[in-house]
Amino acid sequence: GKKSELTIERVRQLLSQVVFLAKQQRSEVFNTDIVELASSLNLRRLGRGIVEGLLLSNYKFNYYLSEERKKKSFILGEAKLVWSSQSKEFSLGLKEGRIIAESTNLARDLVNEPANIVDPIYLEKFAKNIARKKGVSLRVLNKSEMQRLGMGALLGVAQGSSVPPKLLILEYRGAGRKDKFTALVGKGITFDSGGYNLKPTKHIEDMKIDMSGAAAVLTTLQAAAELGVKKNLLAVVPTCENMINGNAQRPGDIVRAYNGMTIEIGNTDAEGRLILADALAYVDDKYKPEVMIDLATLTGACVVAFGYHAAGLVTKDEVLEKDLRLAGDESYDRVWPLPFYDEYQDMMDGKISDLINISQYGKGYEAGSITAAVFLSKFVKNARWAHIDIAGPASWSKGKGYVPTGPTGSGVRCLLYYLLK
Repeated sequence: GKKSELTIERVRQLLSQVVFLAKQQRSEVFNTDIVELASSLNLRRLGRGIVEGLLLSNYKFNYYLSEERKKKSFILGEAKLVWSSQSKEFSLGLKEGRIIAESTNLARDLVNEPANIVDPIYLEKFAKNIARKKGVSLRVLNKSEMQRLGMGALLGVAQGSSVPPKLLILEYRGAGRKDKFTALVGKGITFDSGGYNLKPTKHIEDMKIDMSGAAAVLTTLQAAAELGVKKNLLAVVPTCENMINGNAQRPGDIVRAYNGMTIEIGNTDAEGRLILADALAYVDDKYKPEVMIDLATLTGACVVAFGYHAAGLVTKDEVLEKDLRLAGDESYDRVWPLPFYDEYQDMMDGKISDLINISQYGKGYEAGSITAAVFLSKFVKNARWAHIDIAGPASWSKGKGYVPTGPTGSGVRCLLYYLLK
């Protein structure tokens, strides 16, 4: 193509093709002078893009293959970049790109793991490993503490599982003690059966991916610590399974959330908004963050709206919307805003409770991604808040370029580009 049309994203895509060809030819090493060819671009962003293109396209989840089959799933060993002049900005971009790409791949690993491995207890262990890093600490709220605090929304979802729920709060201090937090809240349903509103065949099989939001915020905070981001951050993960047994939550039940609001369970498969509700209300109340961003595989409606190439963004904060869109465009981990008009704001009001967890407006499915965000907004009073619905881009049925088939690590690059702004 024309040199004037070269972009960072085209560099990523070009290198993903080279990695594909190298794997096809079983070449363990290749050299490239892409740095010289693309030297007219911003060198720091170019460094990021080059490493992202290489590492993201070289990803393979093969932990459960036999050794014989692992040998057949060839992975590139080394890529040598050739350039003539030194640049501190380019070197910094290379370092940032490696951490961003490795964190994205780590999120992919977490979501690829089966639900009999990754459950709330596993995520707690994962968070403890992150907390070993300098400047990071972990607080865990267990079931008894949640009961004491009145987190009936989260506990209601967890009733049907034999695995105890957790609320994980990782804290990273990269700024002064008086600086306010930016809170990242990720939905952590480690398996979603749908509850008594059971998911059908062709939908239930992939429901280990319902903790993609949790994977994104955990690995983002770990990467932020490694990058030395000059911000105070929280990674908050409400996590449980949505299962069925004699104690499981029923349609028609009413629960009381941490903030005192009552919620009627219109559908047990609208569970993500319930566990996020208690997490958002608690963090907003106790930590008083300046900014709070939640990520969740929340609604099938968002997949209908956007397919797999963009996440849905809902916020009333125009500056936050602009910053997240810019971060998404630069990282190509894109988000696109949905309207949040006043006319939507009462569509989750209940008839015999303060709220109901599924809209009763019209036929019940209109503006499903927006009404889910309306529900979440009721639990944020103080923070500048944005909701990102990653239901589409979190997992691809057919990979392309540097995005693999299956879990993609959606949200990690957008958040890190936002934090590095």
